[in-house]
Amino acid sequence: MSSTMPSKNPVVLVTGASKGLGLEVARLLLEGNARIPAANVVTLSRTLPDELRRLGQQGGGRETSIESVQGDVTSESDNEKAVGLAISKWGRLDGVVLNAGIIDFVRIADKSPKDFMQELNVNLVSLVTTLHYALPHLRKSPTGCGRVVFTSSGASTGNYAGWSAYNASKAGANALMRTLANEEKSIAAWSVRPGVVATEMQALLRNSGKESMDEAAYNKFITLHKEGKLVDPVEPAHVLAALAVRGTRSEPNAAGGGEGLGAEGAYVNWEDPALEAYRKQK
Repeated sequence: MSSTMPSKNPVVLVTGASKGLGLEVARLLLEGNARIPAANVVTLSRTLPDELRRLGQQGGGRETSIESVQGDVTSESDNEKAVGLAISKWGRLDGVVLNAGIIDFVRIADKSPKDFMQELNVNLVSLVTTLHYALPHLRKSPTGCGRVVFTSSGASTGNYAGWSAYNASKAGANALMRTLANEEKSIAAWSVRPGVVATEMQALLRNSGKESMDEAAYNKFITLHKEGKLVDPVEPAHVLAALAVRGTRSEPNAAGGGEGLGAEGAYVNWEDPALEAYRKQK
């Protein structure tokens, strides 16, 4: 148990923060803005690229800081280390952004069981591993509400050919977030669909997805790229970051009232009108 005086700023753990969405989430949380209260950040990722290292070197008089753990999200010891770092340094953990993920474009008949299992381990089982160590501290968040934000995907309902393990893992994680919100009444959870984002995954799809994907689906992504319609990572990342420090079980709430999206562990598009107050200001 930490004897550290709790930080006055919230503390958020971000997995898969070495690039793309995760890197933007970490940056937004660290810097803060009118819609995102600045937070201390712990990251857990396979690599520590220069962009992530520079986040830790930028001072500018801010009151928050970042600590990065290079490790494997499927490793219990690495997750324990990341959570333990948050507690030992800042005395609290208020949110977790579960963003780590991998994809391999191979049809079911050609995908080895070992490769299928590895993809599920990273994209789904690792979420349970992170939560195992994070939940005891999220329950005690000084804000009164721990927060878990999962980077979901349209693949969770899209059934794309060649994406079998990715489709299954995202669908399973959506169910996991719903179950988490049901079990943990002091925690809010969301599965956020970030849209077709201009990240490394889309580059990988363009380079190696053609053989396994259906032609129409493949061409849809190619056209979005050619027409410059891929989503800038900072846009959905802003929603993920804002939910991680501002969302509650009652807010945001979908039109029509009822329980908040966080109390449902809801699967929601980053552009959903209910998330307007969590999106980047124009």
